[in-house]
Amino acid sequence: MVVVTAGDPGRRLRELLRTGGALSMLCADTDRAVFSGDGPDIVFLSQRAFYQIACENAAFIVRRKGELPREFSCKNAVAIIDSADPAVLSAVAGRRLPAVTCGLGTSDTLTLSSFTVDSAVISLQRQLTAFDGTPVEPFELPVSFSGKLEPFELLAAAAIFCLMGKQNPLAAAPLWRIPPGPRP
Repeated sequence: MVVVTAGDPGRRLRELLRTGGALSMLCADTDRAVFSGDGPDIVFLSQRAFYQIACENAAFIVRRKGELPREFSCKNAVAIIDSADPAVLSAVAGRRLPAVTCGLGTSDTLTLSSFTVDSAVISLQRQLTAFDGTPVEPFELPVSFSGKLEPFELLAAAAIFCLMGKQNPLAAAPLWRIPPGPRP
């Protein structure tokens, strides 16, 4: 089980995680949570601010400085951050939390080597170690989609899948097809 926190609204990110195959997902709107034992593959928590999270594996999607939980007790925890925001970089470093940087720079862990109105290529620039200890080697993964898609949300979803290790629904996939999202 991977617990994912994403500040409000997080709706599109949740939809992207659902496109990853036959993963089970629990979605909740809460600022405090404790998880143990077996459960769904992904627990997706959304809230404007998180106070306390306790679980084995956590991926904190951090777009703004205040989106890190105030308290967390996790065996494995990683912040997935947009490298373009220096305040977020500083906040994560101050908490001594490992980070997966997502952005368009050559120093980012996950980046896009191309991005058009209906396709992209995600690039993992360096090896990651998944929560289960599985090494994830650098790769390039083509993505097809229709409709508007924010690059950070696409990269954050890919980072979460990578952290799932042997459960990664996109491992060895030749293409990630993202169906159209709901219309506003």
